[in-house]
Amino acid sequence: MAKVTIKTDKDVYQGTEEEAYESIRAIDTARRDVVLGHEIGAGAACVKCGDACPGFDLHFWRKICKNCKCGPADHKISDPTNHETIRKIGRLFDDDRAARYNRKKVTIATQPSVTDPSATTLENGGGEGEKTNTTFDWIPQGATETIVSRYMEMIPKEAQPISGTHGAHIRNKQLHEQLPSHDQAPEFCDNLSQIEADKLKNFVQEYKDNALGVGQIQEVRPNEAPILVQQVTDQMTDLMIEPPAEEQGLSAEHPGAPDKVEGSIQVNPQAPKLHITDNGTSGVSTPVPSSLPVNDQNESDAIELGSPAPKWACSKCGEGMKGGDVAVFAERAGTNKCWHPACFRCHTCDELLVDLIYFWKDDNVFCGRHYADQIRPRCAACDELIFAKEYTQAEDQNWHLKHFCCWECDTPLGGKRYVARDAHPYCLDCYQNTFAKTCSSCSKKIQADGQRLSHGDSHWHATNECFKCSGCQQSLIGKQFLPKSGYIFCSVTCKKKVLP
Repeated sequence: MAKVTIKTDKDVYQGTEEEAYESIRAIDTARRDVVLGHEIGAGAACVKCGDACPGFDLHFWRKICKNCKCGPADHKISDPTNHETIRKIGRLFDDDRAARYNRKKVTIATQPSVTDPSATTLENGGGEGEKTNTTFDWIPQGATETIVSRYMEMIPKEAQPISGTHGAHIRNKQLHEQLPSHDQAPEFCDNLSQIEADKLKNFVQEYKDNALGVGQIQEVRPNEAPILVQQVTDQMTDLMIEPPAEEQGLSAEHPGAPDKVEGSIQVNPQAPKLHITDNGTSGVSTPVPSSLPVNDQNESDAIELGSPAPKWACSKCGEGMKGGDVAVFAERAGTNKCWHPACFRCHTCDELLVDLIYFWKDDNVFCGRHYADQIRPRCAACDELIFAKEYTQAEDQNWHLKHFCCWECDTPLGGKRYVARDAHPYCLDCYQNTFAKTCSSCSKKIQADGQRLSHGDSHWHATNECFKCSGCQQSLIGKQFLPKSGYIFCSVTCKKKVLP
């Protein structure tokens, strides 16, 4: 077989034709490790539209499907290697403040109530049933297996990220909606200028330093403030080894709960707080025994030996929490605040915070999207934050100047007439083709900027020639009329002439 030389954009291959093309195929396969953004999820079915959508086809800058105009989160986009999730989380926590974040699927023993909501739980007074192994796409890291299982019991069933279930799909959707990639790095945005890119980078660094955190689940314990880990090394295990209950001073009959808890349940304003320095990191660098002050710089916040037990309540619902209850703590909020697992939600959208990732602002926790929306305007077309000096405001929304376009054909609408429908702007031609009504009299389309008269499912041009009596042909504009069987009449007499 003759030798051939094949040139590509970057490489030259020599040898037999079969050998040369085999080399190209091998390298192309290796290069598939780097997946283009528009290839991720291509062809995935739409959960909302079903068969009406032929498959996910990403619009270049709108970040929606070109076929059905639903978002990526509404399509069954799979990430079996968890690669995209790891990249997204890695961009958030790529500095010295490491995340308490588990990146791998984990199988743990859970109570029957986790997979069967009708089963009784320890929380509602039921006994401990036979445990089953359950695989989760994500679990809170650094907690014991028992606490993780109880945490999963306490969040809604539909939100439990059990592999292969609707809960796992909901988690993937929340990762996309709550933590947009284009809020994290310029390369995910549509052609930013260097000034805009620099502003985005500064914005990202600002929220990393002062707002971003990962909730930690622990048991509420009288006489103790939670120990909130600030930095986690790569050697940290996914689950802590849980010592026997007796070694923890706990009752083996109620795993994770103290033998006795007394007192009313209210928030104690004197509970210890975590000192936050100007650079956003805590002044407490190592865990301390519960008998020592949490913050040496503020002894008034310390728990004193012999003092009454701190009294806890959920920071969202206000309901009391007793010793042994599983709670979510947020380092940014200090050590005197906690939440029920089902209450750790964004203050704006009230959705559970995906993977316990929160942004702290004005004494509330937010998802990444709604934290950013309080700082910068967001373009209604491309969903990106706006860092340009000038932008458009229309239909009670904000738009990049270049993105104020027809929802159907992407024609720029700056300075042009348009029609808004469902908060989306349309050029007159697209509105005419998509939504224009047909006149019941002349059977022609009624122009988008034209006047029309409607009654039920019937429509007419608002002219004397079209809106007229079907019997005597006189104009009915501004007059009473009698509709019947698709006709309109000025009187019963005319009706009887046409419809005897």
